Amino acid sequence: MAGTPRVIVMRHGPPENIVFARITFPATSFADSGQLVNVELRPRPGVYGLDMTISSPPRPGVIVVFEFSRYFSAPARAQEVYRSNAAFERALAVGRLLPDNYIELLPSVESEIDEVGAAVSGAGSYLVAAPQ
Repeated sequence: MAGTPRVIVMRHGPPENIVFARITFPATSFADSGQLVNVELRPRPGVYGLDMTISSPPRPGVIVVFEFSRYFSAPARAQEVYRSNAAFERALAVGRLLPDNYIELLPSVESEIDEVGAAVSGAGSYLVAAPQ
């Protein structure tokens, strides 16, 4: 319901059921307070990301935070470029998938260790990425 703050928590499957991502919608996310808004979230197979569809365009303030502590392992290419897991982790950001598989890295919001988050503009595909 628009006008109501919501936090949607996505989890990995059993048996761990640990948090994968949190999507926060402030009370001011949608213009028509009291109207029903449908949000659909799907994990993206093969990458640490999600697809989001929303029935009404949101106002600024929607935040996506990915948690990756349980499954974090820098890929071989990241080891070459960043030289350490810690350096690679510091470079991670939330990216929005653009046409032709380009990724726009979004400015990070403050988050905890082993998390990366960003304000998102609405529907789209979002994933954890780092510059090469």
